[in-house]
Amino acid sequence: MKNKPKSEHVVSEKFILQLYITGMSENSMRAIENITLFCERYLKDHFDLQIIDIYKDPSIAEEQKIVFSPSLIRQFPLPKRTMIGDLSDTKRVALGLGMTFKE
Repeated sequence: MKNKPKSEHVVSEKFILQLYITGMSENSMRAIENITLFCERYLKDHFDLQIIDIYKDPSIAEEQKIVFSPSLIRQFPLPKRTMIGDLSDTKRVALGLGMTFKE
C-alpha cells in the first residue's frame, strides 16, 4: 500500500464494510489484501468486513447497485460511502471512509 499516513488514527466506533469482488481476479485479490491490511492497521478491532463475490450471486450487485468491481461500501457509520478500485492508496481509502490523519 502506498501513501501511508504518518500517524495512527484512533477509531471509537465500529465500521461495517462490504467489499464486492468478481471472482479471484488479480484486482479482486489485491483489493482483499489491501483492505484487510488497512483494517487491521487502522481500525483494529473496530470493523466488520464482509467479502462478497458477485459472480456467486449476481442479484446482490443489482440490489446494491454495484457497477464496478472491486467496490467497497461503508455501510456504517452513516452516510453510506462507496469506493472503487484495488484500494492500494491508503490515504485515499482513509478519506473515503471519513477518517482524518494528522500529517
